[in-house]
Amino acid sequence: MIHMFKAGLLLVYCLMIAACSVPNATIREEFEKSMKAYNKMLRWHEIEGAGMVYMAPELRDGFMKAAADIKKRDVTITDFRILTSECLPDKGTGEVVAEFDYYILPSNRIKTQSYRQDWAYRDINKQKSWKVKSGLPPFE
Repeated sequence: MIHMFKAGLLLVYCLMIAACSVPNATIREEFEKSMKAYNKMLRWHEIEGAGMVYMAPELRDGFMKAAADIKKRDVTITDFRILTSECLPDKGTGEVVAEFDYYILPSNRIKTQSYRQDWAYRDINKQKSWKVKSGLPPFE
C-alpha cells in the first residue's frame, strides 16, 4: 500500500514538472520557427512581407523605408547563416546573430553583413507571437 502511494506521488510529481516545462518549450519552438522564417523571407527577397509579419508594429514604418532603400539599390541576398540564437522565455526575449551574404549590382563581389536581431514575445489581443525589434542592417 505504501509503495503504491509513493509510486502515485512520484507520478504526480513528474507530471507537475512536465506540465511546468511545456509552455517554455512551446515558446522556444515558436521562437525557432519565427526566427528561421523571418531570415528565410529576407533571403528570398520578401523583405516587405517579413516586416509586416515579424516586425514590432512601432518599428514597422522605419523597417519599410529601409526595405524600400534595399530594393532601390538592387541589394541581392544570396545566403544567410544563423551564428547564434538565444531564447529566454521567462523574460520574453530572444537574440539572434545572423550573417548574410549579398551583392549590389553592378558589382558581382559577394559581401558579408552581420545582423544582430533582438526579439520580443508579445501577447496582443490574445494573439501571442515573436516580433523583431531591430532594424535592417545597412548592406553597404
